[in-house]
Amino acid sequence: MIATRRVEGDREDQRMGQLAGRNVFLTGASKGIGREIARGLAKEGAAVALVARTRSALEQLASELEGLGGHGVAIPADVGDADQVRAAIRTAREALGEIHILINCAGVLDNEGIAGHADEVWERHYRVNVDSYFFTIREIIGEMIERRWGRIVNVASTSGKVPIGPNRAAYVSSKHAVIGLTKEVALEAAPYGVTVNAVCPGFVLTEMVEESMRKFARDFGKTPEETREAFVAKIPLGRFIEPQEVVPLILFLLSDGAAAITMQAINVDGGFSPI
Repeated sequence: MIATRRVEGDREDQRMGQLAGRNVFLTGASKGIGREIARGLAKEGAAVALVARTRSALEQLASELEGLGGHGVAIPADVGDADQVRAAIRTAREALGEIHILINCAGVLDNEGIAGHADEVWERHYRVNVDSYFFTIREIIGEMIERRWGRIVNVASTSGKVPIGPNRAAYVSSKHAVIGLTKEVALEAAPYGVTVNAVCPGFVLTEMVEESMRKFARDFGKTPEETREAFVAKIPLGRFIEPQEVVPLILFLLSDGAAAITMQAINVDGGFSPI
């Protein structure tokens, strides 16, 4: 059963958001796009299992979500480790009940040329960007199929459709893999009322992207300002995307109104990628 929170006078919490009564398992929750997703979920009344590696950041966010109308449970874990994922999901179920929605947002981005590419950099990208998505889907989708309702949203990237620059082989190929995984799982889950989609942000101004641009400037002998201008020049909208601008699409995909939308990889990129 889903735990019901109470307010003064033992009255049931009267949250009226579209996700009231829904429990969400969210990875990559502690910063960037994941943190904004958590805030958006809370405003719609969801209870959210917040999963990332840093306990302090998760606990702070969980406290914030209460003030936004939702509920958060901090669950520190390395989602690239299958055993830790199982333990995190077990903790989420004990704290919240059944899991209705899965959002995979964990990700890493590093810059390294393909010649002499380090094994550990390659493996880290696939462990976090791909394996973690597989681990969570594998453990959660069974109850969605049995219930004949569920929503899975994988945060991929426009890099999963087009290359975004040199020295990104591990990142770009891993995001292509996320989109492939999304489509196959969507095909398997569709007969059971479970939708599976990917959201593909473009150049979103997160700490991860900022660090990547600094490395790009270093590798190619450019100033940070020149690098930022070069990236913005690729975006027809003429600016970077803000993390919170990714959230409305995700919330729509979780809604009953999106029940016929599955197996899609939808961009939020200011026009950067035409596919």
